[in-house]
Amino acid sequence: RSPARSYIYQKRWVKLDADYLRYFDSEKDTYSKRLIPISSISRVSSIGDQKFEVVTSNRNFVFRAENDADRNEWIWTLQQIAEERKSKAPERTLMSLAMDSATEPADKSGFLELRGFKHKLFVVVAGDKVFLYKNVEDYRQRIGITYIEMNVGNVKEVDRRGFDLTTPYRIFR
Repeated sequence: RSPARSYIYQKRWVKLDADYLRYFDSEKDTYSKRLIPISSISRVSSIGDQKFEVVTSNRNFVFRAENDADRNEWIWTLQQIAEERKSKAPERTLMSLAMDSATEPADKSGFLELRGFKHKLFVVVAGDKVFLYKNVEDYRQRIGITYIEMNVGNVKEVDRRGFDLTTPYRIFR
């Protein structure tokens, strides 16, 4: 569903893997418009004809499938993978849960301007990935835009304030 709680649905290509539920403009896109960590999903439920809701601790996402059978399959699959994730996690104390809620440890983080975005993005380098977030709050909630795997990219200085992060699929400037 589009921003601002309107009831206009925007068609998206959605992918689910072991770590993230991600959605894209089309199935040809390499980089997502939004990524939701599986570990942050607390509940998935039907909310009517073809619609279902993915609930995280900080935000709810509403999706509409092409038909009720697809909706039911998405719900079942998401519930299964979220349960698997929880059952594999070791018992946690309240303190470790609070510390976990921030996000993965960052090697480097801060705001950067990225061509194609109106506002600066909060960028986090963690291991061999570069994560893009709309802001620090989204980073804390672990709801990102996309991530770039650096094993397929390289960095080239363009001028004293800019650089290109080049991947086989896109140049981030």
